[in-house]
Amino acid sequence: MTPVANAAAPVDRRAPEQSGAPIDCVLFDLDGVVYHGPEPISGAVEGINFLHDQSIPVSYVTNNATRTAEVVADHISTLGISTTTAEVTTSAQVLAGKLAAKFGTGALIYLVGTTGLATALESEGLRVTRTLDDGPVAIAQGLDPEISYQRIVAACEAITAGIEWWATNPDYSMVGPKSRVPGNGAFIDMLSKLTGAQPTVVGKPSPHMMEFAAHRCGAQRPLMVGDRLDTDIEGGNSAGFETALVLTGVHDIHDALHANSELRPTYILPSLRSLPRLIAGSAQPASDATPGPAACQIVDGELRVDESAQDSVSTVESALRLAWEAMDRGEDVAPGNLPRRIHD
Repeated sequence: MTPVANAAAPVDRRAPEQSGAPIDCVLFDLDGVVYHGPEPISGAVEGINFLHDQSIPVSYVTNNATRTAEVVADHISTLGISTTTAEVTTSAQVLAGKLAAKFGTGALIYLVGTTGLATALESEGLRVTRTLDDGPVAIAQGLDPEISYQRIVAACEAITAGIEWWATNPDYSMVGPKSRVPGNGAFIDMLSKLTGAQPTVVGKPSPHMMEFAAHRCGAQRPLMVGDRLDTDIEGGNSAGFETALVLTGVHDIHDALHANSELRPTYILPSLRSLPRLIAGSAQPASDATPGPAACQIVDGELRVDESAQDSVSTVESALRLAWEAMDRGEDVAPGNLPRRIHD
């Protein structure tokens, strides 16, 4: 599979001395990539189990701070993908690690959140309080679906008083059973507008989470796989990792076409079923990679893709590369007949 190029960032995101080294760790977002609710996404089980068979470490990186790593690992295991707690990285774990490193064991943290965040903080030797009268050194904020008006007021007062404000993730909304519902980012936005302050956020698209997970795997050339350009792909890119947009969730090929350089993926995956092909191709040095077929061109400002090759990953990647190069020169490019999604 040919890496997707763009003018603002090099095709090969690896350091020169790593060029040609195989991908040695794969980081996954969860919802829209591995599963939709309780059900696995088609191709996910076989794609990830291929990595297990090849002894390539995996890590699941989730902004969800309400569930513990143990609960997440159990969920993934029920899908037919054997998963250990150590293979799960939550934004709560990353936040707890940052706070412990800064304030030390035993530091008192004011909790705005639920069990997942409380457990992560206590696992790092931090003490948790829900009252400002105890004199906490920082606020740790994650989503709390049962937050009260009084606790929102208390958080405003603490932030205004100058207590350090940290947050797990910036996700503004989530998909509820009947509509989109507020995520942690909605509460961050509200508190920020009320106080004029901004928290330190550790979850995607911040690179903190990617770096934490890759370090746990001892990876030299990690790959981040996600379905959202503005969290998964931007986060992986900001950490200097290669990234793959998988077309089983939120964003599609047209979204990638219009993305700015920080959000452009290195690869396109129809589903995780395509992982074996990507991994096999990743061992090639960038200079030896075989380019996709010359089956795309820009005609009167529109991308035109040969109809016989519209389901070809290499053709779609070539089309994106062609469009990005033109857009970076200041040209407008419409998707034309570029497909939104392709199949394995």
